[in-house]
Amino acid sequence: MVFYAYVKQITDNVTYRYVITFASREVADEWWRAVSTSAVTSFVTSVQRVNAQFYTHNVNVANAANSLTTTGVATQFLGKVFFTLLNDLGGRGLSIIPRLEHCADHISGNSFFIRSKVAPHDYWYYPPCSNATNAVCVSRTERTRFTINRTDSGTAGTVMIGSDNVVITLTTVDLSVNVNATTGQVILSLAPLSGLTFSTLLTNFTVGPSLSVNGETVKELLYTEDGEEWELA
Repeated sequence: MVFYAYVKQITDNVTYRYVITFASREVADEWWRAVSTSAVTSFVTSVQRVNAQFYTHNVNVANAANSLTTTGVATQFLGKVFFTLLNDLGGRGLSIIPRLEHCADHISGNSFFIRSKVAPHDYWYYPPCSNATNAVCVSRTERTRFTINRTDSGTAGTVMIGSDNVVITLTTVDLSVNVNATTGQVILSLAPLSGLTFSTLLTNFTVGPSLSVNGETVKELLYTEDGEEWELA
């Protein structure tokens, strides 16, 4: 689904205001990674991200819209992103981007609940007591908050994109998400799952059979290449 954001000129409240249309939320975050890490430093200086749907730029340094046509910035997104120049202030109309029901900002080092996109009441849950296998489960009545970090050093506070390697840990104990190699069941261990990317987190897990843990009925969480879609909340 398409994803929208505003970009505003930082030096005034009248000119160079755009709506940016991205092919998807993922494309938006990937475009930002390209711009913010570009070797063309004028764009790194000019374009700043306030949140997932609001940016600023200083067109006296670099115009964000030109990122799509300036070599070394984000030309690879020319067919996936476009900018629409808005009316100046002067009492004229402002195009309102669609309201999102849910939009967690995918910032490395933040903590999140992880839930099913298809069944939003299904959350990842770690039963803390009498859980001999350290299994992570899926529950409709309980949920557990997890911290998600990029594995590259010095990346705390940056926006995560699909190709980033990540580690998922409990917020309360130094245990990380891993997978039982025999059963595919998701567990917590001292060693994190190697090679887990952010896109894999959102697509390579599925709900398994029901089981009883501590007298409550939950479902297994399994790792599979043909998984379901998940989202952060």
